[in-house]
Amino acid sequence: MGAVLRQGGREVKNCILSPGGISFCTRRRTATRRGRVGFTLVELLVVIAIIGVLVALLLPAIQAAREAARRTQCVNNLRQLAVASLNHHDVYKHFPTGGWGWFWVGDPDRGFGKEQPGGWAYNLLPFFEQQALHDLGKDGDPDVLSRDQRSSASQVVQQPIAMITCPSRRPSEGVFPMSTNNGGNSGLFNSLTPDFAGRSDYAINSGHVQNEIGQGPRNYNDAKTFAWQSDQRAMQEQLTGISYERSEVNLRRVSDGTSNTYMIGEKHIFYEDYLTGRDRGDNETWCTGFNNDNFRVTSRDNGTSEAVPIADSQPIPAGENNIYRFGSPHSGGANMAMCDGSVTTISFDVDWQIHRDLGNREDGNPASLDGLK
Repeated sequence: MGAVLRQGGREVKNCILSPGGISFCTRRRTATRRGRVGFTLVELLVVIAIIGVLVALLLPAIQAAREAARRTQCVNNLRQLAVASLNHHDVYKHFPTGGWGWFWVGDPDRGFGKEQPGGWAYNLLPFFEQQALHDLGKDGDPDVLSRDQRSSASQVVQQPIAMITCPSRRPSEGVFPMSTNNGGNSGLFNSLTPDFAGRSDYAINSGHVQNEIGQGPRNYNDAKTFAWQSDQRAMQEQLTGISYERSEVNLRRVSDGTSNTYMIGEKHIFYEDYLTGRDRGDNETWCTGFNNDNFRVTSRDNGTSEAVPIADSQPIPAGENNIYRFGSPHSGGANMAMCDGSVTTISFDVDWQIHRDLGNREDGNPASLDGLK
C-alpha cells in the first residue's frame, strides 16, 4: 500500500509498503521559491563607470579616424585640381589664368586666356565635370553684358563646389556672407551681387612676392586701356607663380621643375571665421579674379621675410594679416599640390626660404621636396 511520509509537516517521500514489511520509497520534488535576480545600485554604478571609461578611450580614436578621412578627402581634392590644371594646360597650352580683380567673376563668352576676368577655379570648371555651370549665361558675345547674363553670373557665384571645399572646415553645400563693399564700390562689375556666395578653401600659387591689383577695370571698355596694358612686362617679371592677373604660364616657364614648384594649396582661414565672411582672405567668392581669396604667396617684403603656412588655429603674427599665407585646419602642416600633379604636406615648421623658393617657378635656387622629407 502507498503511504506518504511527512517531516515537520512537509511531504518528503511517497512510499509503498510490501507485504513483507519492506518499503519502497521515491522522493517527490517539492516546489521551492526562487529569489529575485537583478543589479544592486553599486553594480549598476560600476557598469556605468566602465561604459564611461570605454567611451572616453574610444571617442578620441573615432574623432582621429574621422579627421584622417577628411584629410584624405582634402588631399584627393587637391590632386584632382592639379590634374584638372594639367588638362587645362594640354588644351590651352597654359595653366588657368588668374583673371582680373576682386570685383570680377567668370564670363563664359571670354575664353580661357588673359581676356577672361574670372579666376583659376572658374576656368577649371570644364575639367572636373562642371561644364554646364561654366557655360551658364553664355550668349556668344564677349563685349555685351545683359542683365540676364549678370543674373546667370550671380547663380554661379552662389554655387558651392565640393571639389574646392576642405571637409575639415565647412560643409561642401554651404554658402557664406559675401563682402559687397571693397575699394569704395558696392557690387560685382559683371554680376548681380548676392548676399551669400560659395567659397574656396584652396588657393593657387601666385609666386613669392605679394601683389594684388585691387578691383580691376570698371567695365569691358575700361579694360582696353587699363594700367596693366603698360606695366604687363614688369608685372610678369615680379609674379613668379603659376597663376595671377591675366597670366598665361606654361610648363616651359616652370624651369625649376614641376616637382619642385607649388601649384595649388590650402589657404589659411582663421578658424572662428569659417562661416562668417569676416576673414579678409575669405570674404568673396570662389570664382573672382586675382585677389587673396583665391591666390596666395610664399614670402613677404619682396622675398625677404617669411610667410610659411600656419595652422588655422594659430594667432596671426603681430603687425600682419593672414590674407596671403597658405595654411590648414589639419595638424602638422598644409597640403600642397605640385605642378607634376603630386600632393605633399608642408610642415608648419618648414624653413621659410625653402618654402619661398618652392613658390617661385624659375629662381634657379635648389629647393626641392627632398629636403623636407
